[in-house]
Amino acid sequence: MRTYDGMTAEERMSARRRRLLDAGLDLFHTQGYSGTSIRSVLRRAGLQDRYFAESFPSLDALMADVLREIQDEEAARCRAAVTGPGTRRERARGMLRVLTAGVADDPRKGRVKLVESLAAGPLAANERRRGMRNLARLVESLLLEDRPGPGTHTTVMALAIVGGVNQILLNWADGTLPLSREDAVEQGLHLFEAVAAFDGGPARP
Repeated sequence: MRTYDGMTAEERMSARRRRLLDAGLDLFHTQGYSGTSIRSVLRRAGLQDRYFAESFPSLDALMADVLREIQDEEAARCRAAVTGPGTRRERARGMLRVLTAGVADDPRKGRVKLVESLAAGPLAANERRRGMRNLARLVESLLLEDRPGPGTHTTVMALAIVGGVNQILLNWADGTLPLSREDAVEQGLHLFEAVAAFDGGPARP
């Protein structure tokens, strides 16, 4: 297999794709999705025009892949929190700490996930829904640790929790809710406990 600068053609393509993803994340954060063009992504990545199409068919596709990386990393950390040791309440809090970290520790990822992905097209919208469903499945696994109340649809309740927490995080991130990080965690926990108590009796300590 021929190499150039010690890299195969496949490795060079992968490296270019990585540069486009990193450039997209930066620009979607600083300029917003609507203010970002394919050309500006290429310039930030230091690549010639022809290299965008080898990895992405559109700017929406780039956003979807940037969002997928953010959401998959976040979901893996949430899964570790939910399946780890501790009471149900402690594990729910652990998941919320992961979600708030996604806003506080790297504002680029928080803004892209919560705000800029909404301005993109159908590919990003599908990816956003996939990410929320993945989180909802983790929340549902916590709800199912108690016997659900009659007529309760735990999938619906889990989606409601994820959607509610998402709104808390969005408004916290943009300053609408003047909360500390710990306050954001606690408010999300109150929401979880309120639904859990309705779902299957008193929330576990």
